[in-house]
Amino acid sequence: MEGRIYVPNNRKIKEEILKENHDLVDVGHPGQHRMLKLIKRTYWWPGLKENIKKYIQGCFKCQQKKVQHQRKAGELHSLEIPKGPWQEISINIIGPLPKSNGIDTIVVIVDQFTKMIRLKTTTMNISSEGIAKIYRDKIWKLHGIPRKILSNRGSQFTLKFMEEFTKVLGTKRQLSTAYYPQTDGQIERINQEIGMFL
Repeated sequence: MEGRIYVPNNRKIKEEILKENHDLVDVGHPGQHRMLKLIKRTYWWPGLKENIKKYIQGCFKCQQKKVQHQRKAGELHSLEIPKGPWQEISINIIGPLPKSNGIDTIVVIVDQFTKMIRLKTTTMNISSEGIAKIYRDKIWKLHGIPRKILSNRGSQFTLKFMEEFTKVLGTKRQLSTAYYPQTDGQIERINQEIGMFL
């Protein structure tokens, strides 16, 4: 590189050059691009850019004062811990899946306390009323009436289902937002496990 000093493969010399062009008060801890320009005025060696990047990542002052350009994460709102089994449940649907004997969907019901799951097969064209019947006929007789039902408000978990079901049974509703794991990551995780199993 014409007009610049070639630095041999000597770690001590390279570190001294990096230190002079970064740590000194009159230089003021420049970022990668500015530091590269400063050093390239006088010196050059293979891997210079990578050495600068690693040096800055290892600089305590730079990491301490680094400006975050990402938006702050929202506040997490965890669910209350249920008082007993099958008092609070989550309901979700996995589908469409490859058809087998006319079945292409699984209704997933999870007890928030014991983490026990119940899976019921159905079809994608099931209505909210159909899901309510599955719960009434297959789950309610085993575990009773839940106090709360948590749902991600998918198209199958329409207001009609929740209103009809809760009105008849006197159950308190609690809705979450689709794909919002802060409120119901548990059922999303179980859905992943079922997907891997299938």
